[in-house]
Amino acid sequence: MMEPLQESTLITSDRAALKWFALGAAFGAIVAVGAMVIFTAARTPSAATPKPTEVGMTLPDAQPFLPKVAVRGPNTQGSADAPVTIVEYSDFNCGFCRRFYAETLQRILDEYVKTNKARFSYKHYPFLAESSIWKAEAAECAAEQGRFWDYHALLFTQDIVGQDEATMKQALTTAASGIQLNSEAFADCLKAGNARQRVQADAEEGRRLGVSGTPSFLINGRPLVGAQPYEAFKAMIEEELAKASSPTP
Repeated sequence: MMEPLQESTLITSDRAALKWFALGAAFGAIVAVGAMVIFTAARTPSAATPKPTEVGMTLPDAQPFLPKVAVRGPNTQGSADAPVTIVEYSDFNCGFCRRFYAETLQRILDEYVKTNKARFSYKHYPFLAESSIWKAEAAECAAEQGRFWDYHALLFTQDIVGQDEATMKQALTTAASGIQLNSEAFADCLKAGNARQRVQADAEEGRRLGVSGTPSFLINGRPLVGAQPYEAFKAMIEEELAKASSPTP
């Protein structure tokens, strides 16, 4: 239910930090064997589609989350006063992330974010391919024009491809103009490097936390791993809402 991290890619997992995000020895063995296969297969359109028979995984040793994760306004939906904060670490090339987007995200937004019970924030964790980084940068350039979520939707619903960095970024800029973004400002943003700094900061934050694949979530600091069914998110969100409404002893 998640794309596991390959140790030799851009982001390497610091397994010593925040051990509650480690998946355990058994899952680690699976990751070691399967990571290269997933990395290679993720470059093909069909490989990103998860099998419907795969089962989700939750971490058995969730701990209170310290330090707090800071969220960016353009990448966050919902009220800052909401009692529950959901943070996603994701890769736009990740098939399981696309599955979460298609099957679960809108239900969370409708039931909890739009009712001011939760807010939802997206963080970049690009590791599957070089184009993962370029797509994350493009999303940040859309954020500079106040359109992060529109571009986020575009990246998860369209296959944008290029043979190299130049052609890929041109394709990403063309896609931006297709949703009425200022393509000149968008292209300038991709060249400036500020977007990459934000992407790298997100990825480094995830690495420090021990994120080992995508999608990975924090729900009020409690980890939830993989494109799990909506009911898994609902159960944890409801637990956090119940805590927030309980009187302090």
